[in-house]
Amino acid sequence: MNEPRKLHKSYIFFPVLKTLQTLVPVFVLIAIREGEWRWMPFLILLGVCALFAGFGAVGWSTFHYRLEEDRLIIQKGLIFREEKIMYYPRIHSMNTEQPFVQRLLGVVQLKFEMPGGKKESDGVLPAVSAQEAARIIREINAFLSSSGYSPVTAESGEGNGSMEKAIEPDAVPAETKGRPPQTASAEETGVYAYRATAGTLILAAFSTLNIGLIAAFVAGVLSLADDVLPGNLYARLWNARNELHGGWLIYVLLGLGGLAAAWLLAGLLYLLKYAGFTVRAEAGTLTVSYGLLEKKKHTFQEARVQAVLIKEGLVRQLIGRAQIELRVVSSSKEEKIMLMPLVSAKRIPQLLPQLLPRFSLPAIENRPPARALLYYSRTDVAVVAVLAAAAVYFWGPAALWGLLLLLLDFLWSYSRFRSSGMTLQGSQLTVRGRMIARSTWLVRRPQVLSLRMKGTRSQRRKHLLSLSVSVMGDTSSTACEVSFIEERDAQRVWSWFSRSADHTHGKD
Repeated sequence: MNEPRKLHKSYIFFPVLKTLQTLVPVFVLIAIREGEWRWMPFLILLGVCALFAGFGAVGWSTFHYRLEEDRLIIQKGLIFREEKIMYYPRIHSMNTEQPFVQRLLGVVQLKFEMPGGKKESDGVLPAVSAQEAARIIREINAFLSSSGYSPVTAESGEGNGSMEKAIEPDAVPAETKGRPPQTASAEETGVYAYRATAGTLILAAFSTLNIGLIAAFVAGVLSLADDVLPGNLYARLWNARNELHGGWLIYVLLGLGGLAAAWLLAGLLYLLKYAGFTVRAEAGTLTVSYGLLEKKKHTFQEARVQAVLIKEGLVRQLIGRAQIELRVVSSSKEEKIMLMPLVSAKRIPQLLPQLLPRFSLPAIENRPPARALLYYSRTDVAVVAVLAAAAVYFWGPAALWGLLLLLLDFLWSYSRFRSSGMTLQGSQLTVRGRMIARSTWLVRRPQVLSLRMKGTRSQRRKHLLSLSVSVMGDTSSTACEVSFIEERDAQRVWSWFSRSADHTHGKD
């Protein structure tokens, strides 16, 4: 078991392929920039690739890992030697991923994460075969089981289990081709499987505008464009606006066209990211895998889930759909774990106990009183009124349409007021609010890091307070809070939290 092993030999070509992935578009544009084809840039690129292939060979020859009886040891480096030791009981998750380069070479990347880990994973085997990754996971779990610890994962491959059952109407069973469905129910076998259909993913992609995906893609394109496009291109495009005819109408049409292009781009990027989305639950272990160009697989115990977030955008709420996200301790700090990209909102109360037995979705019982509506709307309405008045002052009657923003802003504030609320049930706190999308947080008391209760003098005189909750595993700026609820309801949550173990909390 303790014999040193090397990575797959394809690791030698990693630096080469990553270099090509970055530099080929640049060299192509440079080669044809003057209107004629030039070979010199490609000769230079060939030399660079040969150099990086040498670096890859050195990296492969100096990278070793071995499985000891109770630990995994990773050693790498030629000049600066690095050694990582990870004891099996401290490993919280083992994720098998297949980024673009790994997919080209037919290998996988195995990540090990531990509590309190860094932004990057605590240990990474960047190039191993799928069989080797399954063997490593199997041996680590064998030690954990024999030592009385809970296994990190029961998976040895990509959705190769049996006795499966679809748990959502828009999903299809993840069954082997040509095999008849099993007669045993999922409740009896304890195995659940979900595979998002193409129609479900398309509807999920185009029923929301994912600004984050668009921003990351546009930032990458602009960074590349700055390197290869003429320096005065942006100035020429700005000056060309004077040649447009049609007045303000042309700007409106250009804005709508840009919005439509952004919506289409976001949908396509979403499909690339979540293509082949599958979820498998067995014996308290969840496995989520997805991705077309970059294959990712997250495997974690249900007990590691710290909070559940159910999001319903405006369009999705109209069609009765929602997405479910998880906050998992020691998971990747750069992205959330998606449990369901799109699911019928009516199915969630029945679906959650099957996948996450500790969580439930109760009805919202405590909502802000009618007197709280003023606090939801007064600041926004005042700001919009000032802006609309300024527009009328500078542009005259043509800007009177801006007064419609007052109505839209009030409708938005009223929607926030109607969507807000909370429910305290046993050891779970359910918090609902809205900024644009309606968000429902499911948080259990042991996972609450801090609870903040605040209110201005005016709000306290009206017996209104706001609550905000911080949970483990949540690294985003998404707010888990409810505003302007009855003071007695807020105090009830405060008492519920104060009875738990000693936590850091504040009261303003």
